Amino acid sequence: MTKRVNRRLFHAALAFAAVCALTVPSMTIRADKTAEAGEGTQTALAAVQEETPGTEQSQDTAAVTLTTVPEEDSESFVLQLQSIRDIQQTQLEQVQTQIRTLTQLQETAVIDAAQLQLLGQLQTLEQVQLEQIAQTDTQLQAFADLMTAEEELAEGPEIIFVGDSRFVQMHNAVGGSDYVWIAKSSQGYKWFASEAVPQIDAVVGRGTKILINLGVNDVANVNAYAELVNKKAAEWTQKGATVYYASVNPVENGQYITKSMVNTFNKKLQARLSPQIHWIDSFSYLQGTGYTLTDGLHYSKGTSKTLYKYYLSALGRV
Repeated sequence: MTKRVNRRLFHAALAFAAVCALTVPSMTIRADKTAEAGEGTQTALAAVQEETPGTEQSQDTAAVTLTTVPEEDSESFVLQLQSIRDIQQTQLEQVQTQIRTLTQLQETAVIDAAQLQLLGQLQTLEQVQLEQIAQTDTQLQAFADLMTAEEELAEGPEIIFVGDSRFVQMHNAVGGSDYVWIAKSSQGYKWFASEAVPQIDAVVGRGTKILINLGVNDVANVNAYAELVNKKAAEWTQKGATVYYASVNPVENGQYITKSMVNTFNKKLQARLSPQIHWIDSFSYLQGTGYTLTDGLHYSKGTSKTLYKYYLSALGRV
């Protein structure tokens, strides 16, 4: 089964790699030649950590700066992770150079106790750096595989609106758009399961945002809605889509539907939907901004336009 890139994984792994890079001490060896005396020149080696406040970093000191990248730009995250990998490699090579210098002194028997201690510390640091580089390489490969899998997913329409007569009127109010509208008057769960779902299946793809707003005509089917939407959302998510369910919006108390029934439906449905489905509380939004009903159930053209803009905002389109 094709996997979709997990954006949170990018954030977590990138942060982890950054910590790895920044916690490796930047160490340089300074060779100080003293005055020649007697048989030759004495060379003193010292490990220097470039951590003095107020001083400029030397070329040997690695600095990592992570920029904020939009979640959608996964390629930029990989590039930043690769940059961290390059820094880790540079630090490793610096440490290995120091180890070779000290090892040569050890072989010629001119190393003192402090230098010998430093050699052991550097060798330990080398192993830590090798492990960090291996972890970064593993992450880079995993991201490459995930990005390849994502590219293989077919791209779908940007937004699919799914609803009843309220969405039919909304579509008429806002005019033509580039989005897909799957809506029919006086419909509910049966229509959703038999007609709307197959239509969604036929077009959904990578990047699609599906917004569902059904239930005002059959609030008694709340459990059926939850079960089917949860099942289909898992499938649509695997295709690269994101699923939203908008609350049933305010009504006037009537023979077949009341405000209390709408409130109960919304509370039950929200509680039963899986976490991967984003809940849009348009009911509370309209309660706060105000709305106009033309027949106790359907909204005026102005209210439909206002609600449409709110939905687009919730979907990240405004």
